[in-house]
Amino acid sequence: MKQMQGIWIPLVTPIHGNEVDIPALQKLTRHYFSAGVSGLVVCGSTGEASMLSEGEKAQILAAVQDVVPVGFPVMMGIGGSYTQRVAEKLTRLEKFGTPASAYLISAPAYVRPSQEGIALHFRALCTATEQPIVLYNIPTRTGVHIETSTLNELRDCPQIIGIKDCSGRLQQAARILRTSPLRLMCGDDHLLIDFLSIGGHGAISAAAHIRPDLFCALYAMIRQGETARSLVLFQQLFPLIRLLHCEPNPAPLKAALSLLGMVKEEFRLPMTAMSASGKQYLARELEKVMQIPVPQVSATNPVARETGATSESRLLFPSCVV
Repeated sequence: MKQMQGIWIPLVTPIHGNEVDIPALQKLTRHYFSAGVSGLVVCGSTGEASMLSEGEKAQILAAVQDVVPVGFPVMMGIGGSYTQRVAEKLTRLEKFGTPASAYLISAPAYVRPSQEGIALHFRALCTATEQPIVLYNIPTRTGVHIETSTLNELRDCPQIIGIKDCSGRLQQAARILRTSPLRLMCGDDHLLIDFLSIGGHGAISAAAHIRPDLFCALYAMIRQGETARSLVLFQQLFPLIRLLHCEPNPAPLKAALSLLGMVKEEFRLPMTAMSASGKQYLARELEKVMQIPVPQVSATNPVARETGATSESRLLFPSCVV
């Protein structure tokens, strides 16, 4: 985990009949592992964690861990506004099951604490677990921004190894890369190529659910300095990325995965399905993206694992039509 990098998938949570669809979740897990992603995240924002019980979250983590090799990183999202309760969640998870490889933890939402309060919150959580912690900076959901000064304040906490940044502040990202040992992961899909180009270590990308092979190839190109090729590929992906975020996440993403026959387009309230007009645009862009061939990349940065997807992996899915 201390070398966290590459393309990670923040898994959606398949729902069927208002219950978590474990077989569909495990099928998704096998697919993304085979596609060559570097890690998975369960129970994050894209996984609709706010609509899951604590028991369901533990079940989801165990189900994903069951179908990937031992040692393959599976991070788990943890949220909450009351520090003591969040710490208790960590304690229960580690007492009654196999702990996640790391925890992705956001700043307390809704209460909008001071930067001192944010720092004390994370310090308290570091005493509740020995597992690595990745900070989740997503001010659009929490109402607060984790400032660079707060990251510096937490430098002496060995569990804190990285940050998923959804702040949209590239200047801060560049400053963190210059001054901090933290692994910096992009959480804003539309900024992916800019983020990686300034030295970001990777991305936790919701859009990478669709054609993860292309996102892995994009990452490999940038690491190899093939800027022009990576830009061409990103331009091909960008219209779909934009549509996947044009309505509340993960409604467009589940619509796309449903068109591909991978999950049911079901949600728990207050989440609702993507609009009919949005799906029409989405289906057209999805059809284009599914036809993009996998670019050739160096053998030192393979797109797919030997046991998994190949350059013809797109043929596993039906065409998308409205």
